[in-house]
Amino acid sequence: SQLQSQSLGTARAPADQTATAYADKRWLQRRVAIGVHSLAVLLMELQPSADAPQILVADALYLLGRVEEAYRLLLAIGPTSPRAPILARLTLLQLHRGFLYDANQLLKKLIQCGDTSCLRPLLAVASKKDRLLLQGYCHSASKRILEGLQGECTLRQAVAYLSIAIMASGCEAANSLMERARCYVLLGQRKTAVFDFRHKNGGYLSCSIVLRECTQDILAALQISMDAVTKDILSLKDKARKLVCDWLQQYCRTNLSEILAAKAVPCQEEELREAFLIGGVLMRTDCRDTRCHLLYVDILLAKGEIGTWLTDSQLSIISESQARVGVVEAWQQNYRGGGARLSKLTEKEPSTLDFLLTLIPPIHRKHMAQAAAQEAGSVSASGHWEQALALLTVAVRAAAELRLQFLRQRAACLAQLDLHERAVADLDRVIWSHDDPSDATVSGAPEEPHVWADDLCQRGRSLVLCSHEGPALDDFSRALELHRGQALLCVEAGLGRSRLAECFLRMALQHYGEQQLSKAWRLTESGLLVDSEHMELRRLRARVKREHCSPCIVH
Repeated sequence: SQLQSQSLGTARAPADQTATAYADKRWLQRRVAIGVHSLAVLLMELQPSADAPQILVADALYLLGRVEEAYRLLLAIGPTSPRAPILARLTLLQLHRGFLYDANQLLKKLIQCGDTSCLRPLLAVASKKDRLLLQGYCHSASKRILEGLQGECTLRQAVAYLSIAIMASGCEAANSLMERARCYVLLGQRKTAVFDFRHKNGGYLSCSIVLRECTQDILAALQISMDAVTKDILSLKDKARKLVCDWLQQYCRTNLSEILAAKAVPCQEEELREAFLIGGVLMRTDCRDTRCHLLYVDILLAKGEIGTWLTDSQLSIISESQARVGVVEAWQQNYRGGGARLSKLTEKEPSTLDFLLTLIPPIHRKHMAQAAAQEAGSVSASGHWEQALALLTVAVRAAAELRLQFLRQRAACLAQLDLHERAVADLDRVIWSHDDPSDATVSGAPEEPHVWADDLCQRGRSLVLCSHEGPALDDFSRALELHRGQALLCVEAGLGRSRLAECFLRMALQHYGEQQLSKAWRLTESGLLVDSEHMELRRLRARVKREHCSPCIVH
């Protein structure tokens, strides 16, 4: 009340008022968090065996920015406690700390508990950045699940991830809502799907559920007489005709994508019979829509027809769509030209890029990926890093067994552009392949220790440069254990020994101040491996050794 009266009684410019209101809000939030923390600590003393006060203390510590303390407190809660609220908080904290693998394992356990509703009170106090992290991670996880075989079990698992993504977004994640609705339809829960469609589109797309159910009737009618179906569609009013054509186009696109996901091009004509029927009727009823021509062109490309069946108007459409020219060039073994044209889609239309790559036979796709990576090497030597990034994205998406190599190249390119968060994401995928060699999406043969150490150092460097020193030092420590020589070479070429040693010292001092002597010892040891003459690290190691002479430390 006092703050409100002060702000109302003082005349400020609009910009100043906004800045002051934001500062006042942050100040109030911190004061509330401090008060809650004090009360929760008192409750812990009064009820030492109760879990609720400890969870409340952890939430207050999180709000105060003391994430490590919150994490340790939650880990210390006994195994007999209700696990879902603790797992939810540990998941969010691990995402905040950058430990994506651990966050994924915790998220799986939370979903197995079957009680994700405990996320709601936590998300009410979580920072916007952490909510976005959780939302993006869960949506990406659902996409990975749906890329495989879509049985009932996997669909329900995807729904669980999507539900968390929607919850984290405040029910505003349009892509997740649409994807969950699709999963519900595949599970036969059409009424439930309608709710997601309505939430996303105010009820308009709920008509699509009805159209979906009658699609088989439309297809059956097309098999009898395309002329009759064309006449009936043309007799509809404009709005109804557009809705029917839009749905037929969407259905045909989905059907074509499913065929290409299951079978490499060129496809047999029988496999594309349904797509040709729908494409044909759309060309007759909605020929002014460029999308219909592109759809028909894509069907022809899926069959392997790259010229003989194309009309003059379709060839004109292809020349307007440079990406389709890239597909044709890849078929014609002009891999460099194809990769360059497709690279224009990497930032603005990544989903279109993924689809168009499926229109290229695997052997041509592999050669195009190699050509794109080689071209990226040439343009990066001239300092054109953004162009190299686009080409490497084509290489990553088009490659199969060589994807690890291209991910490393792209991570280096992203680091040159100071896009270190994205570089870390690429290196995460590379390093996961070391931890899980069975991951067929990015892995090949098991890598040598020096290669693994190099990957960890590259990720560690990017983590330091985007202010995630804790996870970064974990990476450097692991790299030093795996292959000290290679790790030191990477350090010298990157951050430099002196700077990295200072990072180890800073984090070791923090743990020493918190009386986490084992962690402080490990960090000083790793730091001295980097710079054995660093006097401050040597002094700190001596102090830690004096205070904590356990068998695991004294050598």
